[in-house]
Amino acid sequence: MDLSVSSPALELDGKQGQMDYPEKNEEDLDLIQPLDPALQQRITRKFDTHIIPWLFGIWLLAFIDRSNIGNARIDGLADDLKLDGNKFNIALTVFYIPYVLVDVPSNWAVKWFGANYYLPGLLIAWGIVGLCTGFVTDYSGLLACRFFLGLCEGGLLGGMVLYLSMFYRRHELLFRIGMFYCAAPLSGAFGGLLATGLAEIYHGGYNRWPWIFIVEGVVTVAFGLLVIFFLPPTPSGAKFLSESDRDAAVHRMGLDAHGASQAATVESERFSWHWVRMATLNVNTVLLSLNFFAIITPCVE
Repeated sequence: MDLSVSSPALELDGKQGQMDYPEKNEEDLDLIQPLDPALQQRITRKFDTHIIPWLFGIWLLAFIDRSNIGNARIDGLADDLKLDGNKFNIALTVFYIPYVLVDVPSNWAVKWFGANYYLPGLLIAWGIVGLCTGFVTDYSGLLACRFFLGLCEGGLLGGMVLYLSMFYRRHELLFRIGMFYCAAPLSGAFGGLLATGLAEIYHGGYNRWPWIFIVEGVVTVAFGLLVIFFLPPTPSGAKFLSESDRDAAVHRMGLDAHGASQAATVESERFSWHWVRMATLNVNTVLLSLNFFAIITPCVE
């Protein structure tokens, strides 16, 4: 009985125990070839220069626009709209309802529309909402503005992190997220100082607190329009890189994926529920979510 098995990909070359494996072509070898460290450092430095400052400005304006209601309350908002403690707290809480609900769906929109348009679009949208807040005349109008402000800002942080993951390798992400997140504490000092000056404006029947929302809203919209022209869409679409640097930037992200994605570029990646389940059911995600919830939830006896 003949038990020999032949395979087109595996043949004995006549020597006992030696087999002839199919040769890898030069293109396959290039896909696994590591990049020059100096080249990677140059690419990373260019991304730091052309991406991080814009994200820093977006995050700074986001925190100023969501917290300026506290400064406006001091400058007459509560008196003009006849807000007691409960009404003001409800106005603050309404912001977080759409903020939480829109986070994950908004990340899908980042992939669909492109972060270079979607993130500035969010910025412009909540700038317009903030501008409109300066013209509210009653409690219902304030609630509506706070709701739409949360709707516009809800997808920002997740979208920014997703955007950075298109350009930076995993071990580089933490430092870059920390770089733009530094804008959050800075907004407290800068926003309060700005509100103090704006509250001195008396013009056109709008006195003090409306100008905090109006001026800051205009600044936010103007900055959003500016960001659209400078924020790169993907590594392969970064105009500030040479063609060889763009190829290297795409290649290094492929190396960082370690085979997790078969897509050649960020543009060709497709959504998969598999990765959603992997992220949602990950023990680190669950524990960190519970930990953060415990931190921000007050204990009531």
